[in-house]
Amino acid sequence: MNLKSLSQVLFATGFIFSAPFAYAGSDHGHKDEHADEQKEEKHDDGHGDEHEEGHIEISHAMIEQAGIIYQQARDGEIKQTLNVYGKTTVDPSAISQVKARFPGMITQLTANIGDTVQAGDVIAQVESSDSLKLYKVKAPISGVITKRNANPGELADKQSLFTIKNFNKLWVEYQVFPSQMQFIKQGQAVDVFNEHQQTSTTIKHLFNDATSPFTLARVPLDNTQGHWSPGLLLSGSVVINHISVPVVIDNRALQVFENEQVIFIKNEHGFEARKVTLGQTDNHNSQVLSGLSAGEQYAIENSYLLKADLEKSSASHHH
Repeated sequence: MNLKSLSQVLFATGFIFSAPFAYAGSDHGHKDEHADEQKEEKHDDGHGDEHEEGHIEISHAMIEQAGIIYQQARDGEIKQTLNVYGKTTVDPSAISQVKARFPGMITQLTANIGDTVQAGDVIAQVESSDSLKLYKVKAPISGVITKRNANPGELADKQSLFTIKNFNKLWVEYQVFPSQMQFIKQGQAVDVFNEHQQTSTTIKHLFNDATSPFTLARVPLDNTQGHWSPGLLLSGSVVINHISVPVVIDNRALQVFENEQVIFIKNEHGFEARKVTLGQTDNHNSQVLSGLSAGEQYAIENSYLLKADLEKSSASHHH
């Protein structure tokens, strides 16, 4: 492998370099005076031609420019998980039905469906039927107006003028069936996710009633960024056990090359592709049974660029 082919991959994927760089086997007619020596060293290191063919030469500067992040392999934990399913809901304390304090004529409404209001904002004005004095109706909580049930000129009596809901904190209510209950406990960590996003939280409540065949596991969901909404169907991965293993790998590092799972090991001149055999795995990490030792460094972020360079070089060799 050489830097020229990797640079083409990086250029095609949006990585642009401001300065030229040297690479092994260039077409400039200049032969690296150490090339033969390096070649001999590669053949003497015990890995043979297969090791050499999986090697990608890349400078430290290019690694940084391409955003290729690598880290050291070490021991770690594999989390055993149990999958559950449920949907998001708004906490009752985050819903307010806003009514007039006294019956009277509505003289002004200053909020509409979809408006965001803060606690204490004036959202209506009513003329009391008894005193004929105007009084203000204020939002009791911060949130979004989801319903408006009145208009100026109408009589405010016992009906709700507005419904306000605060979506900053939601809950996910997961269904836990009897066969699962032996594994589920309050306080367990949960990864909440759908096909678009993921976050982590913990089980806060477990409860059931006689009319339901399952127990509800309620987990809080931070929604201050507005990424979630009520009524979403979400999967949950409950951590029910931790297993210590000698070597773990971040799942983001795994690539498939020529129908085999490989990772890219950092070495003196760049990276080399190496086949790995995996054991137990979870949503984030996998146990490595062979192919990687603790202390070795491997690429995590943007390792697909290294894979793309291998594929390009492999295709050119076949031609």
